[in-house]
Amino acid sequence: MDTQLEYGIGTAVFVLEHASEKLSPEEADREFSETTKENFWRMWPGIKDWADALWQLIDEERGHMARPALDEELDDVGGGG
Repeated sequence: MDTQLEYGIGTAVFVLEHASEKLSPEEADREFSETTKENFWRMWPGIKDWADALWQLIDEERGHMARPALDEELDDVGGGG
């Protein structure tokens, strides 16, 4: 695996999350340059498809960890003490 590629993806995800917390889509549309908006518009569909497929693979592998326990014996809600 190309560690630079992995690092780049991790960084890109971090930067996108940061941007989404700081800027609404409407603000981005107003403030981004035409070049940035053109690149996003042109490249995003392929990136989104790839990211959705990767997310699905990871969710199938790990998603069960975020689901509630089906066995009430395993469901510890705290309290007591």
